[in-house]
Amino acid sequence: MNSVELSKEIAAAMSLRMPGTVGKIAHKMRYIEAKASKFTHGGAIRSITTLQFERLKAIGISSVSNWLPAFGGVLYGVAALRQDVTVSGNQIVNTFQDSRVEVNDTNYLETKQRLAWREYILVYELLSEIFDETELPDIIFVDMPLLVARGSQSGMLENEEIRQEWEELMQVMRRFWERNTARIFPANRNGPILVSTSTRYFGALLNAIKEKGGLASSEKLEPELVDLIVQEWHKLQEVGILRVLRVLLRAGKRTSMYFYDALGDDVLRAEPKGVATYGLVGLHMQVGIKTPVWQLETLGNRQNGQWTSEDVDRMCAMIAYLTLYDNPKVTPLPLWYAQKLVRMPTAVLVNYYKETLRLLREQTVDAAWLDGMEIFEPEETSQGDAL
Repeated sequence: MNSVELSKEIAAAMSLRMPGTVGKIAHKMRYIEAKASKFTHGGAIRSITTLQFERLKAIGISSVSNWLPAFGGVLYGVAALRQDVTVSGNQIVNTFQDSRVEVNDTNYLETKQRLAWREYILVYELLSEIFDETELPDIIFVDMPLLVARGSQSGMLENEEIRQEWEELMQVMRRFWERNTARIFPANRNGPILVSTSTRYFGALLNAIKEKGGLASSEKLEPELVDLIVQEWHKLQEVGILRVLRVLLRAGKRTSMYFYDALGDDVLRAEPKGVATYGLVGLHMQVGIKTPVWQLETLGNRQNGQWTSEDVDRMCAMIAYLTLYDNPKVTPLPLWYAQKLVRMPTAVLVNYYKETLRLLREQTVDAAWLDGMEIFEPEETSQGDAL
């Protein structure tokens, strides 16, 4: 038996398979190009309208958390930062900044989910303050989902500490939405737009149309497009739903807006239930060639909170107007500032740990229990930092 090196086997396999791989991908791309005009003319893919704003006030809120193991549990730090930007013409004429910080200890149970809850609380505190002010902005950006998604909820609510934290979060969020839902666009046509900017649910529009047809969107979809998606769904899956939208959604384009209730029960299991029942809508857009495809999530329903195409165009025009650079890491200006400035360094938690240990010793706590506590193993934090 002759010996064959693995590197030679890999090279041979690549040479044999590559023509077939290229042929398959080319066939799928030709299919997408052949159907592209139907998606555009059918209303699924639309151009982002370019508008100039005499004066635009926008706010971005971003949050971050970090933790390290200590005292048999976790020391954590959470921060949320609000950045206001007022743009007049091509100049920033006014800025404002506010922030919230929490540093504390907890146990190891469901650390990731509970840190996300603390971030939500701080973000919603900042949102509440915005709506207590006399002058409301035109648009507010957050970089987390508006509601707590299923994956961030807890399966351990029988634990007293976890249940209390969850109830605190729900109380803060419910209070905000009960007071302010009617003041936010589109319920209030003159109110601010509250929009979550993320990279989730790519391909959601096609899934929504497949399930609900023309009722999946607040904007008009041509029957021919709905028939195409329903009748050729298996072919679209074979080509790849993500690949289809990624080819069609290019710089200066957006999808039509879709209702979340067309995406299935899992999406509607977000908390608090009152807002999920009221309704959420979403769309995807790409401002520039290098900018990411953003998923925009905001309030809306089929009855008294419906968006028109003109409303969607105006919101997307605001976002494009506030996106100053064509860069893979860019976001709308106030959110970009907030994300750059919000921090919770590991050094802060290390100093907090050392000071806590010093105070414990000064209070003559059992020396045997404290012995060796200043030594802990390097572990990776939620931000990827190692101690």
